[in-house]
Amino acid sequence: MRAEQYQRQLDAVTDYIYTHLDDDLSLETLAHVSGFSRYHWHRIYRAVRGETAAQTVRRLRLERAAAMLTETSWPVERIAWKAGFTGTEVFSRAFLRAYRTTPSRFRIGGRPASIDSPVTSCGSGSTSSVSQDPGWAVRVETRRGYRLAVSEHRGSYMDIGRAFSRVRDRVGSGSLMVAIYEDDPDAVPPADLRSAAGTVVDPGTKIPHDLAERMVPDGRYAIMRYIGPYSSMHAAYRWLYGQWLPNSGEEPRDHPIIEEYLNDPATTPPVDAVTDILLLPLL
Repeated sequence: MRAEQYQRQLDAVTDYIYTHLDDDLSLETLAHVSGFSRYHWHRIYRAVRGETAAQTVRRLRLERAAAMLTETSWPVERIAWKAGFTGTEVFSRAFLRAYRTTPSRFRIGGRPASIDSPVTSCGSGSTSSVSQDPGWAVRVETRRGYRLAVSEHRGSYMDIGRAFSRVRDRVGSGSLMVAIYEDDPDAVPPADLRSAAGTVVDPGTKIPHDLAERMVPDGRYAIMRYIGPYSSMHAAYRWLYGQWLPNSGEEPRDHPIIEEYLNDPATTPPVDAVTDILLLPLL
């Protein structure tokens, strides 16, 4: 079987999981969707994705539950049911293990604070200024650009993981993973949001035919380090645009937002996820 066929079958499983989080996602169901032998498909999935299919389902359901806690007024019982748990106690224990806080405390504002720490980048640059908030820090740096192999994504930004899965299957996960976000989720309906998930590739690397090339340009960047769940990142964006930018004396160029992911969400607890938010090259 050709590698492209394996990738298409894994893509089918990924798409099915993302579009059927409320449905039966047993190993038998996913084996049928994959088209692989039921004796072997799960070993293939785990070897390629770095986690079992059951771990993927549990992680995505908890990520969606975390978003529901911050974005809706639904009772915890309803969110637990939507996340596929049989009761609030089971849900709360699973949430506590993943987020190190209870669902109720997370909803009230249990966002783990970011810390001021050095920015790790794939391009070298000189730091020109630093601005701090009790929870966040912004560094303005001159950086070299880099080349990406990306999978384009249309839809909710919380579902961009399906595009990252395609990139990992085709290019691997050894390089920095990056997302480009074209639209403001507060202004554009979720179904119409445009983004791209990718990984850094060398100039001479051939990009697979079903991925695209994107370039992150040279320039001066405002870089904010965020530590914590992706589902709570909207608060960091509000602070960046509402407080830091108006008082910074900087003017952003016409370029979409970039996020660099410094650890792997499949193996990192959500509260320990480290993301650098790059505010478009500055004029």
